[in-house]
Amino acid sequence: MFSVFLKGEKYRMLPQRIIDKLTEQQIAFLECFFAKCNESFFTNVIIKSYPANHVLMDTNDSCSYVYVLLKGRLQAIEEQVVNEPYSFTELSAIEIVGDFELFTTSASRIITLSTLEKSLFLVIPATDYINWIKNDANALFIRTKMLIRQIVAQTRFERHNFFLDNHSRFLHFLLSECNSADTIIFPVKIQYTRLDISNKLGCSVRTVNRAVSSLQKESIITLKHGKIYISAAQYQLIQAAINDIKTPFFQS
Repeated sequence: MFSVFLKGEKYRMLPQRIIDKLTEQQIAFLECFFAKCNESFFTNVIIKSYPANHVLMDTNDSCSYVYVLLKGRLQAIEEQVVNEPYSFTELSAIEIVGDFELFTTSASRIITLSTLEKSLFLVIPATDYINWIKNDANALFIRTKMLIRQIVAQTRFERHNFFLDNHSRFLHFLLSECNSADTIIFPVKIQYTRLDISNKLGCSVRTVNRAVSSLQKESIITLKHGKIYISAAQYQLIQAAINDIKTPFFQS
């Protein structure tokens, strides 16, 4: 068991080597969220790292753990409302996952979550988590704000996406992938297959192929062995193309 000091507060779940890698904003979140926890709460809390493409939780699994994503990225996959798995959003650190079902009293997971890259988590038994947070007004308020922001952002994205054609959606996807890392290193390689992209955008592989071909002809992307690469100059072209997209419904 580790003991560290964060601005005068004593915590017993994170080793110093982890704290050293966190940003001030992440440390501040941990300080605020766990401010009123007693030491016994952390007895069963562990730190665990998972590689890329690891299924953290699967649809219909039991709700056994809550995860605090400290580093890395996750993708949320809907497997029940469509014929093919549909990746509808991505989550970045710091985020909390696995407690939504606890608030809705669902006995099993409603979505699948998998890692997009090597990711680091605090893993908390679900029973311990819900027993603590329902009696901690400070933590519950913080978590409620996080959930509302997440729902608003997802709803806004869905409304925006509804008014875009497939070509524009693809541009937004490329820009999002470039911006997913803390520091952009060019050229950016898009790791997803055409099928992955079609599932993310909710269109056919043929539509994705047409968009790729069109953007390649416009020199907005580069193809190498079938993979999409984006240079610094192309990144600027993508930004300019997105700025030119007319979506009057959202203009203030």
